[in-house]
Amino acid sequence: MKPLVVLVGLAIAGCQRQEDNRDAVPRQVAPGTALSTEANMSKPSAVVLKPTDQAELDRMILAGFTPHADHLHPPGVSQCPLSKGTDVVM
Repeated sequence: MKPLVVLVGLAIAGCQRQEDNRDAVPRQVAPGTALSTEANMSKPSAVVLKPTDQAELDRMILAGFTPHADHLHPPGVSQCPLSKGTDVVM
């Protein structure tokens, strides 16, 4: 019976709390204001230096990186930016 009394007391105390401004109308953004787009966001590097540690190199290859000359390319990179478009990453 005591836990029920405590629970009812907490429920009553919670209902008497003042209402905050959560239901207020949100501010409108002025027209012409640029919103964050994909072009504004930073892009990951297309070239990663090859690590000297063989175990770390193996982990990166298992993670999807592609070895190419003296560097690695992350997953999704299909052309090497260092070779000016003449080399294709396999």
